[in-house]
Amino acid sequence: MKTQLHNLFIARVLKITMASILLLSLSQWGIAKDAPIKLIEQPQPSSNNQWARWVLFQVENLPSLQAINKGSLIASEKRNAMQQPLFNPELGAFYTDKDDEEYGVIVSQKIDWYNKRSATSQLGQVDYELVEINNVIQTEKKLSDALLAYIEYSMAKQLLDIAKNQEVLLTQLLNDLKKREAVGDVGHIDAEMAYLSLAQNLQQISLIELRYRNASANLNKTLNSYSIPVQPDASIWVNTIDKNKIAAYLEKGLTVEYAKKQLEQSISQSKIAQLNKKINPTIGLGAGRDGNENTLLFEISVPLNVRNNFSSEYRSALEKVNQTELEMREQQRLLENEIQLALNNYEQLKSRVLSWKKLTGKRLKKSQKLLDRQWRSGDITTSDYLFSMRQRTDTLIANIELTGEMKKSWIEWLLASSQVQSWLSTF
Repeated sequence: MKTQLHNLFIARVLKITMASILLLSLSQWGIAKDAPIKLIEQPQPSSNNQWARWVLFQVENLPSLQAINKGSLIASEKRNAMQQPLFNPELGAFYTDKDDEEYGVIVSQKIDWYNKRSATSQLGQVDYELVEINNVIQTEKKLSDALLAYIEYSMAKQLLDIAKNQEVLLTQLLNDLKKREAVGDVGHIDAEMAYLSLAQNLQQISLIELRYRNASANLNKTLNSYSIPVQPDASIWVNTIDKNKIAAYLEKGLTVEYAKKQLEQSISQSKIAQLNKKINPTIGLGAGRDGNENTLLFEISVPLNVRNNFSSEYRSALEKVNQTELEMREQQRLLENEIQLALNNYEQLKSRVLSWKKLTGKRLKKSQKLLDRQWRSGDITTSDYLFSMRQRTDTLIANIELTGEMKKSWIEWLLASSQVQSWLSTF
């Protein structure tokens, strides 16, 4: 009997193994496409990835950001226009009514003797690059505003949940006190204390609801949504900043790059102003008829910078160069201060959050049930119960506020170091 069972077991194992091999082979040859068993599962995007893609998609589709991006097309066409020749040829004709009629046509062309077209083309390229940098700055700002709105919305929602949960607990406590007061188990003062706590909680709920509505409206303003479909992991907000890269952030900061490009723009404008002081001759060639004779015409004209030599425009352009250079230095100074402040704020808040979690994280999980049990057993008075409940709520609120400020400081660091979009793209 044992031998028969053993043989039967071996046969079933072989049958299952052969069926699995056959199914795998068929799926590889495309025959088992409709098989109910999924042999290979495709990796699903993480919640962090979905959240980051959602934020990027929402912001990129804002009409305001699309309008900003249209500026690149406008700047591109302006750049193309500034690369074109500066002067078009002119076609002229003349006729003289006399005994021997004289008439003819002439084609004239102003000569770009000092290659002003090259300087204008360079200015057009700088103008285009300025628009491109500004678009990136505006995109970074839009993304940071959206992330800050998301953080504030998340904080307000958590605070509202805590306040409503507190209301439920206080209402239940009040009902229990009424029952115990009826049988003489507690005094009237206990119920009055519960009433006062409930009234105070109602005021807090009203204020938090106002904060939540404002946060929700700002979320819709910056992300075009009144809700968040997916939440990222809490770990994405706890990061280590490489302090060795601070110098690189200062060098490549968008505000400094923009100021440097403005300096290039003013230098190009000063070159054009200098070239405007110089003359561009006009040469013309034509053919005509003078009586019975053919004539060949040649004409040259040179403007005389007598009444206006454009010196004031040139001096103004030079002063503009000096001004933009000072503005660039100021931007470098401000960015250095901004980056250092954002770095210090984030590092300090992160340290506080980690310390808080280590100190009180596990203690809060079962504290409410422990309080309820102690109060019902008479180990603590109603006033002690309400005081402890309030302490617990304040601790939860402090955690939300502290963690939220840490998240906001992280976004401020990303904005100062021009990394908001690149950070979201890493998920």
